[in-house]
Amino acid sequence: MTLTTDFEIAVVDYPAKRLAGFRTQTTIPAASYDCSPLWQKFYSETKRLQGWKHKKSYGLFIKTNQYISFDFWTASEITPDIPVPEGMEIFELPPGKFVRCLIPMASDTLMAYHTVYSTWIQSQNEYDIDMESVCFELYPPKWTPNDAFDLFVSLKNKKPVDSD
Repeated sequence: MTLTTDFEIAVVDYPAKRLAGFRTQTTIPAASYDCSPLWQKFYSETKRLQGWKHKKSYGLFIKTNQYISFDFWTASEITPDIPVPEGMEIFELPPGKFVRCLIPMASDTLMAYHTVYSTWIQSQNEYDIDMESVCFELYPPKWTPNDAFDLFVSLKNKKPVDSD
């Protein structure tokens, strides 16, 4: 299922992934101050993560307190046999159904979120956004702000409307 907009949007099944990285707790107003240093730490420390070279990077958002705070992770996929360096944590990304939005470049990020969370979801009869689950951005290896990346937002089936 694809919606024609300025963004390439599709509903996809995403497999479970084992990720290793760093996390911080933040709020929407503080995110721009809290998340950037975490990315810097992640990229400076990935040399300690065996087999990381040329891997995709995840920026994960996990709600911890409704409308107040969330955990933000910078992470990369690892296999169970890779030792996790001291200071890094493991996050088990569960499999699920997601809306995937291809974001052409970093300057389009806010508009992409608005499109998914407002315009696209309102056009849906089958899905709602699962606000209790994870949302993530997936960056290709060697990503720069002028490169495309993906936004994945968890979905759940809409509850049927009672027709009493």
